[in-house]
Amino acid sequence: MIESAVIPVKWKMLLPNERMTIKERKHDYIYDPLYSLSSAADHERVATKDHLDVSKMQKLFSFQNLFSEVPIYRPYIWRLNPSDPVPMFVSRYFHPVDVCKKLIQINQLKKNKDPMIGHVFEGMDRSKYFTHHTLSLCPYPSGNPKSMDITLDSLVGNQNITQIDLRPKPPVYVSRYVQTMYRDSEAQTDPYSPLYVVNTGENLETLKLTSLSYGYGLPVGLFDVERIERARQRREIEANLPPYKDIANNLVQIAKRRKILEGLENREWYFREREVEAMQEVRLNVIVQLLRRREQRKQEVISRRLDQKWSESCAQNETKCRAIKYRYIGELRKLLKLRLAAKEYKFKRDMIMDYAKPSSQVFAPLTRLGVFPDRSSERYVVKNIYSSRYEGLLTLEASLPRFAFQPRIRLQQPKLNTKDGFLKRKYRHQKELAELHDYLQKSSVSERNTALRKPRFLQKIEKPMPRPITSNYITIKSEESERQEVAVIMLQQLIRGRAIQTQMYEGKRKRSELIAESRSTHALLEDEQAQKKREKLTILTKQEDFSHLLHQERLVEDILGQFECDSLANMLDFLSKELDRLIEERRIHALVLIAERQRRIREAEECGTRQKEERRRREQDEIFKQLVKVHEDTVDSYLINIAGLAVNSAADYLAKEEISTLAQKIEQANLYELNRGELETNELAAELIHNFLIPFVNKSSHGLHEERRKRKYLNGAHREIWGPSHDAAGNVSDSTGLQLKHHDTTTSTPNVWW
Repeated sequence: MIESAVIPVKWKMLLPNERMTIKERKHDYIYDPLYSLSSAADHERVATKDHLDVSKMQKLFSFQNLFSEVPIYRPYIWRLNPSDPVPMFVSRYFHPVDVCKKLIQINQLKKNKDPMIGHVFEGMDRSKYFTHHTLSLCPYPSGNPKSMDITLDSLVGNQNITQIDLRPKPPVYVSRYVQTMYRDSEAQTDPYSPLYVVNTGENLETLKLTSLSYGYGLPVGLFDVERIERARQRREIEANLPPYKDIANNLVQIAKRRKILEGLENREWYFREREVEAMQEVRLNVIVQLLRRREQRKQEVISRRLDQKWSESCAQNETKCRAIKYRYIGELRKLLKLRLAAKEYKFKRDMIMDYAKPSSQVFAPLTRLGVFPDRSSERYVVKNIYSSRYEGLLTLEASLPRFAFQPRIRLQQPKLNTKDGFLKRKYRHQKELAELHDYLQKSSVSERNTALRKPRFLQKIEKPMPRPITSNYITIKSEESERQEVAVIMLQQLIRGRAIQTQMYEGKRKRSELIAESRSTHALLEDEQAQKKREKLTILTKQEDFSHLLHQERLVEDILGQFECDSLANMLDFLSKELDRLIEERRIHALVLIAERQRRIREAEECGTRQKEERRRREQDEIFKQLVKVHEDTVDSYLINIAGLAVNSAADYLAKEEISTLAQKIEQANLYELNRGELETNELAAELIHNFLIPFVNKSSHGLHEERRKRKYLNGAHREIWGPSHDAAGNVSDSTGLQLKHHDTTTSTPNVWW
């Protein structure tokens, strides 16, 4: 094997400075002189691997399924690229001489005489070496040492490894005779016979329609009939033209013939262009129909989806309404049950439960039942020194501990985790936010900058010393001091009330004019007040009319605006659809051009492939003919020898018998002539005349009579068959003469004969 070559692999992600080592390159088995294989099987395996490489795969598009989205009708298929990077002159075959080179050199040193030419293999595998009836240029040994030496010598002669003398090469094709268990009669096959036989001089019109097949011209339609008629007319015109050898020296007739043929060719091209245009139009119509169907299917899918969404939303709304209705009915039933339960007491009164529940009527009787809890509440008033006086309240407050005025409410912490130790779903988001907040607090740059940087004009303000705490000790005053304090409070209330009264008088004095004006306004007569009311009503009516007119104008403007919006929306929708249609049409046109170009390229490739296949088929046919010729030559030589011997022996035997018979007849005739008289001679002459001469004369006269009778029918049939063709040829000659005259006078317009 060759040394490992360092080549970067494209299909693997490698580092910038990384390389991958592979064992061999793609075409090392052809080009590398150090590359060696053990056998032809290994060589075939490497060649197959190179031929079926994935990098040679290419897409082959199908014109019929070019726009298909169905998985089973794919628009393309994968195939191997037929182009081969290895040139044709490079040999692809396995050369065993490279493996046996050392053995050949050793054998040449031992050998003193030329190798045997025309070696014949022996053994049970002898038939394998003349399957194709060719001599192997590099035969393999069959186990015989002598065969090994001959094989090595032949390898030396074919590969020119060492310098040896030139010697004649054996023939390429040889005949091999094999004994089989079958007879020649059993191996004989039916001879080839053609499907039809055409007599010499005949030109059957049916044979010109062999290219038609089912689906391609059969069953025959109007278009196919027209094409057949055009081909028939062209053949008639070409048949009526004079042969080229008769008008080779007449330039006018040659030009006339060329004009007629050019007219026929232009006519064919015209009809062909018409066919191509019709086919393109049909294909475009099919594409347009497919696009329309696709749009219709898309719209149907969208409408079905909208209907499904609408039905789902309606079903959800109905479900919600039904649930609300059921809930409403349930709540009504509950209220009804509670109302009935309030009227009817199924159980006796339980005194213990009534006094145990603070919500019972013992503690909070219902007012609608005639019980008023605030009635005679003075009986329950507690008279105490601590509750009737302010000093008592202060004393009571000072006597109570501090925690009585500072209640501590302990909230129960929610359980974040379940019994299995997992965090509950409703607390996951809170935990994530808390973790994010902690992370931002730890990694916040602004807080660190704020802690490091201080304002320049920041000054610390010293707080004053706090005042001492006022003592909570309250001394109990006497009744005399309490009376004085009550008197002072009463005096303060009187002074405050007098000040408020003085402020009211001062305001009345300042605003006396306004008070007088308001009194004069309200003191008008009833007529003036009625007039004011009427004016007020008139103004209000006008305001209502004006507002009504404004409302109508607003409605009209809204309606007009809606119409304008609808028209603008329709126009914009139409323009957008036209733009989409134009874009789609251009895209389809581009796709059609691309498809047409690909079709032409594919046709060219298929034409080349077809030519290669035909050339290969001709080569195979020639090989088969030569192989069959070997067998035929063998059989012919065998049959010729046997037939020659049989013919010679049969000819000798028949010749001897005929000679003896002829001698006997001559002997009898001679005896008859010697014994014959005059009467017998006359009878013989009369018999010859009656049996031979008279029948021949009658037969000749009868044949002449029949020929004269059939001649008139043959002349009539000839006129009926060939009369129209002669007339058409005459018309064609006249029209071509006119066209030639017109061509002589006018050269700007081409002459096309139809």
